[in-house]
Amino acid sequence: MSRIAFLLFVATACHAQVDVLIVGGSSSGIGAAIGAARLGGSVLLVEDTPVLGGMLSNGISNIDSYSYESLSGVFDEFRQQVRAHYGYSGPLPPHKASHVDGHSFAAHQAEAGGRWEPHVAARIFQQMAARYPNLQIRYRTVATGVVMDGRRIVGVHFEDEKGQKSTVLAKVVVDATHEGDIAAWAGAPYRVGREARSPLEPHAGHMFFYNATNEILPGSTGRQDQAIPSSGLRVCIKKYPSGAPLVARPAGYDPEQFKYSSKGLSTEVPGEKFEMNVNPIGNEIQELNWTWPEGSLAERRRLYELHKNRALSYLYYLQHDLGRTDLGLADDEFVDNGNLPYRVFIREARRVEGEVMMTEADINPFLSGNTWLTPFRPDSIAVGEYPIDAKPVRPKTDFTKPDKGEGDFYLIDVTTAFQVPYGAMVPKQVEGLLVPTALSATHVSFSAVRMDPTWTVLGQAAGVAAALSAKTQVSPRQLAVSKVQSELLRQKARLVFYWDLPLDHPAFEAIETLSLRGSFRGFPDRTFHPDASLTRAQAAALIVKHFGLWPSVSGHHFTDVPYTHWAFRDVETLHDQHVLELLGLPPLWPQAGPYRGPVHAGFAKPATARQFLPDQLVTSQEWRNLLNRFRSNSLPPLPPGPVSRARAALDLYSLPVQEGVNP
Repeated sequence: MSRIAFLLFVATACHAQVDVLIVGGSSSGIGAAIGAARLGGSVLLVEDTPVLGGMLSNGISNIDSYSYESLSGVFDEFRQQVRAHYGYSGPLPPHKASHVDGHSFAAHQAEAGGRWEPHVAARIFQQMAARYPNLQIRYRTVATGVVMDGRRIVGVHFEDEKGQKSTVLAKVVVDATHEGDIAAWAGAPYRVGREARSPLEPHAGHMFFYNATNEILPGSTGRQDQAIPSSGLRVCIKKYPSGAPLVARPAGYDPEQFKYSSKGLSTEVPGEKFEMNVNPIGNEIQELNWTWPEGSLAERRRLYELHKNRALSYLYYLQHDLGRTDLGLADDEFVDNGNLPYRVFIREARRVEGEVMMTEADINPFLSGNTWLTPFRPDSIAVGEYPIDAKPVRPKTDFTKPDKGEGDFYLIDVTTAFQVPYGAMVPKQVEGLLVPTALSATHVSFSAVRMDPTWTVLGQAAGVAAALSAKTQVSPRQLAVSKVQSELLRQKARLVFYWDLPLDHPAFEAIETLSLRGSFRGFPDRTFHPDASLTRAQAAALIVKHFGLWPSVSGHHFTDVPYTHWAFRDVETLHDQHVLELLGLPPLWPQAGPYRGPVHAGFAKPATARQFLPDQLVTSQEWRNLLNRFRSNSLPPLPPGPVSRARAALDLYSLPVQEGVNP
C-alpha cells in the first residue's frame, strides 16, 4: 500500500481528527490540555481512569515542593482554587525555613492550598478543563497502539471500557503517561532502571545511604541495573471517632512483614483524613514492581491487585494488630472503586532519551559549581524545587544498619530550585511527539523532577509547544523555544527562579524574558530586587548586553571602577562608545588642545582622577537618554526620580534587540 493510500485508509477508519492529542490525564496531562487549549485549535485528552490530575486526584494530597515561590502556571492555579475551596484567603501563613539555604521548607501548609482531599482535586481539575470548549475529554479509555507515517506519529488507537475501539489522528501527540507507552510504541529510545555512578552522577547506581547524616554506606557499588523505585496505592485514610469500618483480613496476611514499619500514616489532609505513605515498610512494594514499566495491560492489572493487597494488609495491621480502629478507608473517596485509588503511584517507569538528557549535575548545584546556583538553562520550560528523592528499589532486609533500603536517598541539603530544558521532552527518532512525564532524565535527576508541581508545568509547556507546532506546521523538534517560552510566560509559568519575583508582578514577563536572554540577571542569592533603584553600573551592563555592544576596553578611566569591578568592562565599553557624556562624563581629549610635539609626542599619561560613581542611582532622564542613544525614535519621558530595575526591564522588553549599533 502506498503512503498516500495508507493515510487515506487511516483517515477513513478513524473516529476523530484533532490538532493536539494528549494521552494520559496525569498532572502533566491536564497541564498539557489547558496549555494547548488556551491557544485555540482542537484538543483531545484521553484518560484511562474516571478522574483528571493523575496522582493529585489519586491519593497524593499535598504539594511536593520546597517553596511556594517556585510554583507557577496551571499548578499554581490549582493551588489557589484548593485554597479558595477550603475558605482560605489573605496573606500566606508565616513559615520558618528548614533548609540549609535559609529559604526553603516543605511548602504544603493547608492554609496555602497545600493540602486537599482526592475528590476535591478531581473536581477542581474537571472544572478547570470545562472552561475550554475546544478541549474534549474521554475517560476510562486506554491506548492500545499508535499510527505512524515513517518516523512521525500521526495517531493513536484506543479502546474504551465497553470494548469499543477507535483511532484518533492528530497533528501533534503528547505522551503524558507515566510509563511512556506512546513514545515506546512509536519507536523512541528509552531507559528503564538506574545508570552507573559517574562524575556527573555520584549518587547513581547501587546505593546504600543514611539520610540523617548524609552518608554513603559501605556496600554501595554504584553499578547499573534495571531496578525501579518502590510503588504503592496512596490510600486515603479517614478518622472515625466512633469506630471505622474494618477491612477483612487480606489473603496471605502476615503481621511480621510490618514488624519494622513506622506504625503510622503520613500527611494529615482536610476532612480528618490522612495519606497512607509509609516507606520503606508499609503500604509500598519494592522489586515485585519491576515488570510494570514494560508490562502489558493485563500485567499492570495484576500488579494493581498486588499493590491493593499490600495497602489493605497495612491498614489491617493498623486496625487489628495496633488497635487503631478509629482509622479506615475514607468512605467518600473513590466511591465506585471500593474507596481505593484508581491508579498505582508509579514514581518512575520508562524514561525516554531526548534531545537533552538531564543528570544529577542539573539538580545538585555543587557538582558544576560551588554555590546554590544550578546550571543556567536559557532553553528552560519549567522550574521545580524538590530534593533528589530516590526510594528503595529492593525490600529492606538488613536491619543492623539505619538506611531505609538499597536505593533510597534524600539529598535535601544539596538541592535547590532548578530548570528543566525543552529538549528533555523531545524524544529522539520520533517526530510529532512530546513527552513531559516520562521525560529524558537519569534516574537520579528524575527523582527530583518527578514531582507533580513540576510535571504539571512541564505538561503545560508540552501543550503550548504542541499547539504552536500544529498551528505553524513546524515539528516540535524544530520549534523555536523562545516562542514556547513567550506563551508560557503569558500563561504565568515560571522559567527562571527568583525568590522575590511574584507571578503577578507587572514586570514578571519582562524580567523572566530578559533573564533567559542573559541581558538582565538577578543576584547570586537568587533574588532580583525588582523594585530597587537601578544603579549606574547596572545600567551600563544592561545597555551593553541588550544592544549587543562589542566589548571595548582601551584603559582604566575611573578611580572607583577598578579592573576588578564586576562592571569594569561594561563601563569602559560605554566610555569607548562615547555614551558616558549622557551621564555627565564628557571625553577628556578636547581639554588637551591642538597637537604640541613636546607635550604629545611621548607616551606619558596623567593619573586617572575621575569617578564614575557606579552605585549612584540613575535618574529617569538619564535612563531615557541612554536608551534613545541606540534607537531611531525616542521613548516617551518618565516621571522624575530614580528608575527601578523593574521599570528598566519593562523598557528593554518593549524594544527589539537591535543590530548595527557597533561601529
